[in-house]
Amino acid sequence: MAWCAAVFLASLATLPWAACQSQTEDQSAGAGPRPPRQAALVSEHPLATNVGLAILDRGGNAADAAVATALALSVVHPQAGNLGGGGFALWVGRKDQPVMIDFRETAPLGADPKWYLDEAGAVLAGRAHTGALSIGVPGTPAGLWHLWRNHGSGRLSWRELVLPAIALARDGFVVNADLEADLQDEQVRQRLAASPLAASLFLRQGKGLAAGEMLVQSELAQTLERLAKEGPSGFYRGPVAQAMVRELDQVCAAERIERSACLGLEDLDKYQVKVRPPLIGWFRGHEIISAPPPSSGGVILLQVLGILDGFPLGAQRQAALSARERAGTSAVESDEAGIDARLAHWWIEALRSAFQTRASSLGDPDFVAVDLAQLLSTTWIASRRVQIGEGAGSTSAVPSEAAPRLRPEGMNTTHLSVLDSDGNAVALTTTLNSSFGSGIAVRGAGFLLNNELDDFALPQATPNQFGLIGGEKNRLAPGKRPLSSMAPTVVRAEDKSVRMVLGSPGGPRIPTSVLGVLLRTLVFEQSLKDAVAAPRLHQQTWPGETDFEAGWPAGLLDALKRRGHKLRSLQRTWGSVQAIRVAPDGTVEVASDPRSRGSGGVQERRAR
Repeated sequence: MAWCAAVFLASLATLPWAACQSQTEDQSAGAGPRPPRQAALVSEHPLATNVGLAILDRGGNAADAAVATALALSVVHPQAGNLGGGGFALWVGRKDQPVMIDFRETAPLGADPKWYLDEAGAVLAGRAHTGALSIGVPGTPAGLWHLWRNHGSGRLSWRELVLPAIALARDGFVVNADLEADLQDEQVRQRLAASPLAASLFLRQGKGLAAGEMLVQSELAQTLERLAKEGPSGFYRGPVAQAMVRELDQVCAAERIERSACLGLEDLDKYQVKVRPPLIGWFRGHEIISAPPPSSGGVILLQVLGILDGFPLGAQRQAALSARERAGTSAVESDEAGIDARLAHWWIEALRSAFQTRASSLGDPDFVAVDLAQLLSTTWIASRRVQIGEGAGSTSAVPSEAAPRLRPEGMNTTHLSVLDSDGNAVALTTTLNSSFGSGIAVRGAGFLLNNELDDFALPQATPNQFGLIGGEKNRLAPGKRPLSSMAPTVVRAEDKSVRMVLGSPGGPRIPTSVLGVLLRTLVFEQSLKDAVAAPRLHQQTWPGETDFEAGWPAGLLDALKRRGHKLRSLQRTWGSVQAIRVAPDGTVEVASDPRSRGSGGVQERRAR
């Protein structure tokens, strides 16, 4: 089917949207969306998953279950799911227009690029990554409240959704192997050691907690109690807000930073959730709904899918499978799904193009113009597709300091997916940026603060900790939201029935992880579990090499090298896709990425 991308606008129908609207109306005519036979939920921690499934069992809907699960993750997955961070929640209601709830962190009112530069204009190493100047205004409490207040079932109170998290924090839980592994990172331990409360919670004589130990967070339980009683005002005002500012007063003094440059009470009081129209495109008969700016995740997904939709993916796959069968036991140049070097080459080059767009054209739409209609137009898509030849594309040079700033992604972000038995879906991704964020835990409140300001361009063309290059549109400014890579995504059939709910952590590897699962299920006919477990590739333009997880056929990698691709075969893995898939007959399956120790569950449809 021909590529089409849509951007919902409140009062103006652009040409690409008008074309897609007509197509959508034609395709959705008839009985309308059918509810699934089962409800499902999947997250990165079994305890959080159990909380969400219990909410569904009590009659809660997808929004209720997502809120309760996210709050539980703030306790049991502190390296990523935390009150001191932010994120995006995609609500796709069976009878509603899809909406993206943007609770991304914002820069404090005193933020200024000058605080991150020396007298010569060079970036001061680590200042945006650690310490007081790395912290944005948290959005998670406000975002979860908004999701419940506007899309919850009405059957469960806000307090009922917070209570399970309170119990986990007050009574404690057993540390699992994922938390133990993340605490083995030396840089993480150094950040945590600099914060008295963080050190007391997560370290024992300088070493991280070990699997099997109990983690009790009594101060976090008190904060959650206040949040349960007062809603967001219990976080953004009063004792919790004062505790945040008091903590940062001491950090600023220790770092000899002007206090006005850092987060203060006015920043907390003025924080607002943004409700944005999601990005919508069509790929091979499926409606793809994903995150708009200030996230780049949805733009990357729709651009890559649009570019690839113009290539003969099916024919090339069949040719690859035939060649694989003929090769027998000799060296093969494709995997079992039929992905060969030519298909991988198209995939890589489409990613290269999309990440170039990320660097040059995306930022917070409340501060800069982002021409989504052009960036997702058929003209733009076609122009990028025809630039892909048979050999690897080139990558522009970037500053030499890119290499030392690049570091592996930790479990800095977490994703959960929910589908209720009425057919409502939530894809929710939340983050602290780095593992354990800034490492600063708020005494008297019990939670960690993010280090999200590293996601701004400081200055232009300087890579952040993930090696991502930012442009002028992602320049730091007071109240602005830094560009993200999060990509909470929902796939619907032509009748608007939900077919997939998915997302992932992983910094810039988020959209590439989600993309891999979409391609493997929608094009290469793999099961959801096989698609989630399959080895991944990642190309983000800078640096120029394409990363491959272990498990790709050696013959395929050799064939890519002959096309001029520079490759890095890595032993480490990335991403942690949490996904739900609905078959045409309404049966539901879940897949929690084997790269982490999450879990999912499916429940039979409840009578309402």
